[in-house]
Amino acid sequence: MNAKTYQTLLTQLTQNLSSFSIVNEEGHLLFSKDSQLECLSTSRLVAFQIVKKYLKPKPLDLIILNDPENGGFSLTKIIFVACLNENLNLIWHEDLSLVDFKIPPTPLFEGNQKNSFVWSALVENHPESNLLRDFFEQQKVKLDFILLQKQHIQHLSLPKNQTAWLKASQEIFEAQFSNKAVGSSECSYKTSNQQLIKLKLTLEEKQNIKLLTLDFTNTSLATDYSAASHVVESGLIQKIIQFYQIENFFSQPVLDKIKIILPPKSIVSKAHPRGEWNHEIQSICSQLCLFNFNQLNSQARKSNAIFEVSTELKFDLVSSQRIYPMRFDCKNVALDGFESLLTQNQIQLLECHRGEQNIHLKFEIADAAKPVLQIKSKLFTEGKDWTFKINNQPPAGRKIQLQSKDQIQINWKIN
Repeated sequence: MNAKTYQTLLTQLTQNLSSFSIVNEEGHLLFSKDSQLECLSTSRLVAFQIVKKYLKPKPLDLIILNDPENGGFSLTKIIFVACLNENLNLIWHEDLSLVDFKIPPTPLFEGNQKNSFVWSALVENHPESNLLRDFFEQQKVKLDFILLQKQHIQHLSLPKNQTAWLKASQEIFEAQFSNKAVGSSECSYKTSNQQLIKLKLTLEEKQNIKLLTLDFTNTSLATDYSAASHVVESGLIQKIIQFYQIENFFSQPVLDKIKIILPPKSIVSKAHPRGEWNHEIQSICSQLCLFNFNQLNSQARKSNAIFEVSTELKFDLVSSQRIYPMRFDCKNVALDGFESLLTQNQIQLLECHRGEQNIHLKFEIADAAKPVLQIKSKLFTEGKDWTFKINNQPPAGRKIQLQSKDQIQINWKIN
């Protein structure tokens, strides 16, 4: 089987998933994809290794976890690990606002049969058991649809087909690597709480051996402000594959060429029990990585160029047990589900102005369910160009319980 055919089968098998990873029995990555808004590739691989070590999944098993300190990303992000057959495993994730407690690696289905003990303890005893049941059953339907594609699964799991695919992926990556500059570049960023994140990028090609090293030595030790190493790595890897334009060929040979040095107990390696800073720290590290790449490949390279973090605001509005993500950065604004909030009368739009380089948005909470606003990332200084206020005041904290008539106001400049 050639690489193009293998790639087509991968696409067809996972057409209903926006973010996922596929690995073989040995844990070698066959392919991974992330949405533009979130990066969890390494987090999913870590979750798989933990599940493999402690639960040894068998065909048709479906295992879940969410613990940020045990391979997860946040409490509301459920990671699913499914064994499709003896040599093919699928890992994906979905958000579930109903969960605010740790779920260690837990077998939800074993051999395609519901684990009655787990189901009773996790689902049936929950105050919102109907919604929880619907969520997990919807994910099981996704898996069942994938499992129906038996011929695809068989072809994708054959060792000879995997070997051919991985070889082709490696060749494509190495060709792209050779077309870019090599050398080293470093930069650093001091966070709002005066913690230092420092990154040195080194690209080497010696005797046909290509290696990318990302070294965070001299980064500050963690306080409460920290993120797990797999969270940081996921963001870095996404920037690497985007820079080399190999999103459709991201597999184990690419991972094998990347060396990431994360000092123990530092900001970029210590897991936070709730994953509170994961988005923000991942974004900073990803921007540092991209800055170094651009420095190395700039025709007018400036040795004294100073890194400046791009403005960014990410928050979730959780209402009626559903998560509505709001994303603002220096180039785009994404308001997923905003129209749905309006049509369901959960918010009332007060002001909305969109110009070529700015957006002004003001809305009022109208939902008696008392939504929660969860800030994921806030990388800007309040001023005339960028404003984020609740009832005309900057948010106090990262998680805000909203009341009826509360007003959220955002002024945002787009470069």
